[in-house]
Amino acid sequence: MNKVYKRIFLFVISLSTGIFAQAQAQVDQIDMIDLTRLTLPPLETLYENAKSSPSVEMYQAKIETEESKVLTEKRNWLKYFKAGGSWQYGNIAINSSFTNENTPLFFQSSGQSQSSYYGTVGVSVPFDDILDRKNKVKRQQTEKRFAELEKGKWLDEQRIRIVNAYVKAKTALAMLKKNVEDHNVALTNYRMIENEFKSGNANITDLNAAKKLETEAYELFKTSEANIISEILTLEILSRTKIISQ
Repeated sequence: MNKVYKRIFLFVISLSTGIFAQAQAQVDQIDMIDLTRLTLPPLETLYENAKSSPSVEMYQAKIETEESKVLTEKRNWLKYFKAGGSWQYGNIAINSSFTNENTPLFFQSSGQSQSSYYGTVGVSVPFDDILDRKNKVKRQQTEKRFAELEKGKWLDEQRIRIVNAYVKAKTALAMLKKNVEDHNVALTNYRMIENEFKSGNANITDLNAAKKLETEAYELFKTSEANIISEILTLEILSRTKIISQ
């Protein structure tokens, strides 16, 4: 009876081990190798790539808009001067006829070409504009400076977010390597206990304990792998840098 129970138990263990091995085989080994050997780009590279973010482009467009407003305000004095002119050209024709009792009817026509032109220049200077012009230019320059500060503030905040994600990714990489090592040790120990159990040198309690340790180590490994993928993808989004994604 004990032999039958032992064989059934071994069959169940072998079946669960096979399922476990099959599930593990479905893990993308290439990705796992890449993760365990992954080296993150330098922070300076991540900072520089982050400057291509749409947010930076938005702030830059705002800066350029404010800069054009400054130039417009500086040239606004031209509106004080007004100039105009016109030119005309045409033909003037005179047609006449004459007759009397001694003269038969006859027609006479004469014409002349002429042209004319004139020009006007005017100056209108609102004193309130003259007195406030310097302040208007200064206000536009302040708006431009404010847009530049907004851009710099966003970049500083983005650098902090990149640093936080970078540190988390580095920590997750270290944990992944540690979890891989722990799982390999637990798997080796389980296989050794399994062989001893088959040869009668280990009991069921030892085998269950080894299996539990191996399962827990694998779960930690998979959790660590998921964490690092999440942190690296977050870092990619923040820095606009391809690290593991295609």
